[in-house]
Amino acid sequence: MRAIRRMLLAAVMFTGAVSTAAAQPARFSAPKDYVLALGDSLTFGFQRTKFNANPDPTNFDTGFVDDFARRLLATAPGRDSRVVNFGCPGETSSSFLTGPCAYQSIFGLPLHDTFEGSQIDAAEAFLAAHRGQVGPILISIGANDVLDAVTACGGVNPQCIGALLPAILATLSANYSEILGRLRAAAPDIEIVILELYNPFAIFDAQTNAQTNGLTIAINQVIEGLATVNRARVANPFPAFDLAPPQPATLCGVIFFCANGDIHPRDAGYQVMGDLMWAASGYASFER
Repeated sequence: MRAIRRMLLAAVMFTGAVSTAAAQPARFSAPKDYVLALGDSLTFGFQRTKFNANPDPTNFDTGFVDDFARRLLATAPGRDSRVVNFGCPGETSSSFLTGPCAYQSIFGLPLHDTFEGSQIDAAEAFLAAHRGQVGPILISIGANDVLDAVTACGGVNPQCIGALLPAILATLSANYSEILGRLRAAAPDIEIVILELYNPFAIFDAQTNAQTNGLTIAINQVIEGLATVNRARVANPFPAFDLAPPQPATLCGVIFFCANGDIHPRDAGYQVMGDLMWAASGYASFER
């Protein structure tokens, strides 16, 4: 329990640090010609079984971006919208800023939409080339920052990960601030919707589950604080994935981890994420 309290205390400290700016309502803007999807494997819609069968991006069409887009295309203002998906499996908040996308540049694997250099540079270039034509921006980034810590700790070791938490939060805070700040500078009026984290590791003993849940809560609190400062919206899958009873059956039903070790969502899990992103966007008002 002390580890959980330390995690939450660290989150409160960092959230307070990034919430000193005057809070303003999140931006709302109707959908435009392009949906710009940014981030990691969740944005890509990755699933290990599909990857093993064929890594062609066209096979990955059940991610949260796809589910969001299907609902958008069914509305009057969004019926002609097109998705540009720069999602890069394995991307961290740091590599998002520095590039390149290792999935593409090192491993030679195809993306939905190819880009050179860093993902933030690609996003800025796209926004500049399509000024006034983009909205919303969907983002999922940060999960791989945590997975790097899991790897460094030799697996799911809550004490070790907890010791690394201040550094994780500091990195995420700095990187998210830069990412959102640069996107806001490039497109001040665009609606931005951020996908927060779920905990794929809450399938072990009660203590490990509680500690890893605490880590997830801590990180999500930092993301929420930065979203508020930058007038972005957030969608939080953690309650639906990790808190909805019964557990861990509910979690196992929305991710593959329990079955084959893949931390990514099943189609049902991506649908939950897409629905949460849709609800956060406010676009349900356009549905009839």
